[in-house]
Amino acid sequence: MAQSGSNPVGVDNTFRRKFNREEYLERAREREQQEEEARNKPKGKAPPVQRKPLKHRDYEVDLESRLGKTQVVTPIAPLSQQAGYYCSVCECVVKDSANYLDHINGKKHQRALGMSMRVERASLQQVCLCF
Repeated sequence: MAQSGSNPVGVDNTFRRKFNREEYLERAREREQQEEEARNKPKGKAPPVQRKPLKHRDYEVDLESRLGKTQVVTPIAPLSQQAGYYCSVCECVVKDSANYLDHINGKKHQRALGMSMRVERASLQQVCLCF
């Protein structure tokens, strides 16, 4: 049924939010201005760290010293005396020899030693064996 008279028929949407176009345009201009200032501002980045390239180990990795031995594991023992292989550079314990080798050849350990994972390029004189 439709009502007749001075009252309009329809949905009452006076509660809906009204947008002020000028206010939002001003906000957009301010945001663009801040972004432009941030782009033009010099960034205070630190210079990249120069790491040495990978090199051969100058020591022998001792994996056989603990072969076939048993050890009592206690929860209160310091890391260096726990069961497994202890890495003093990274201060971690690795449970078996295969994982220990993976660790000492891995990225985290090499970075702790100050080396990058890149290999130095060899010259022809270094590779060629002159007869």
